[in-house]
Amino acid sequence: TIQPTSNDIYVITTAGDRYDTLALDYYNDSTLWWIIASANGRNKDSLVVTPGVQMRIPSNTDDVIEQYNKLNADR
Repeated sequence: TIQPTSNDIYVITTAGDRYDTLALDYYNDSTLWWIIASANGRNKDSLVVTPGVQMRIPSNTDDVIEQYNKLNADR
């Protein structure tokens, strides 16, 4: 679970938006698409997002990645 923060960005998706392109636009790194998908509880089987949906773009990517690494350290 990625908790909301006061610095998160909220956007309304448009036709053609994808998780990877949103990650590239907001994080300059398309490989961080999973952060946006996870934060929004969306289908991770596809990178395509539904147009007209409000999406939260977490601002705390370093914290999210650190939490992910801790959760997966023992696997």
